[in-house]
Amino acid sequence: MGTRERLWIFATALILLLLRQALGSGLSEIFADGVPGYGTAPGVTVGSRLHPESEPPPTRVAGYLVKPAIEQSVGYDDNVLGGARRKGSWLSNTNGSLLIASGWSRDSLGLFVSGGNTRYFGLPNQDRTDGTVTLGGAIDIGRDKLTLGLAHLSLHEDRADLDAFASDRPVGYRVDDVRLLYTAVFDRLTIVPGVDLSAWHYGDTTELGKFASQSYRNREVLTGSTTFRYEFAPLRNIVFVTRALNQHYLNPVPGQASSNSTGYQALGGVDYDGDTVWRARILVGAENRQFAAPQYRQRTAMIAEGELTWNPTGMTTLRANLTRGIEDAAQEGVSGFTYTEGKLRIEHELWRDVLLNASAGLRHAAYLQGGDQSGATVGGGVTWLVNRYALISATYNLNATHGAGPLNSASTGFARDIALVTLHLGL
Repeated sequence: MGTRERLWIFATALILLLLRQALGSGLSEIFADGVPGYGTAPGVTVGSRLHPESEPPPTRVAGYLVKPAIEQSVGYDDNVLGGARRKGSWLSNTNGSLLIASGWSRDSLGLFVSGGNTRYFGLPNQDRTDGTVTLGGAIDIGRDKLTLGLAHLSLHEDRADLDAFASDRPVGYRVDDVRLLYTAVFDRLTIVPGVDLSAWHYGDTTELGKFASQSYRNREVLTGSTTFRYEFAPLRNIVFVTRALNQHYLNPVPGQASSNSTGYQALGGVDYDGDTVWRARILVGAENRQFAAPQYRQRTAMIAEGELTWNPTGMTTLRANLTRGIEDAAQEGVSGFTYTEGKLRIEHELWRDVLLNASAGLRHAAYLQGGDQSGATVGGGVTWLVNRYALISATYNLNATHGAGPLNSASTGFARDIALVTLHLGL
């Protein structure tokens, strides 16, 4: 493909980037790897790396790699509602998934389907069923790549999360997402313009037995981005990212100020791979959020995206993550909040078939109309690779939250312990 054709495709993708409607904040990275456009794991850790002798032999159907799996967990949650007065329950969680991925030398196609059901034996009104469908494909165009991803998510909001609505039962929500990326390679410089369109729809719930519509949270989101990567040495890049985020709320509450807004982000940093020992991706920048309603003044905040992975030995991995940005709020009359989260996780291969892990994290939400909430988590677990088809894991997590959030947010202070034993079967 000639330079003129490549520049024409690149310019077309930039035009798509600049298209704006009244849309909203970006979609969280909650997708499985293996589907083009939705992969989330840039590095390999002790826990995520392949163990060929302990994994099911690959199943191929008509040239595609097929990976079905099922999980069954049982355990105890001592504070299901995330309140100052604890209400605990034994629980059962059943999950199934199917990944179909192409094994072609050029181009790629992937499909991921998952479903899960959680039952609380002592609090049946907290039961939930979730599901996701993700489809993605990538076309190689010379050295360039065009990627398209589609997703449908049907999930529930955890009342114990920061900024969660204090509902009597889990709030269900649906997300439909489509994203388009074009990776243009110019020697050491790579430019990736992209556009992501998503629609969020929330189901109704009750609060203290009274009907509580959540339709005011329904919104459409358009995110345009351009990523510039310059490889100054093998596996070592300077990275600069720009994003434009527009959002439109579909069902505003009469008499309430509109939460429609437009945001602009710019981040710069490095993506450094130290030959399997170190891997660092650290981006720091700023976001300016401008609101349609004159009652909400514009906000500018420092934002960051960071991940540091250290493998001191072949048996141990230490990974740290940092995220900071402006998020949309779940409460009426609140335009948003600045969210900061830091996580640290260590994984250790005790024996070839026994893996250990421990983690800790801090979260903070500072609401733009006043008030803040903070949270801390610690946890750990052990995984036994029984054979090529089965593994058993035991995990424990403690989540503590405190602070004064908006009027309709969940309890301002609580602790929550969750212990689970899980059987995973790969077919």
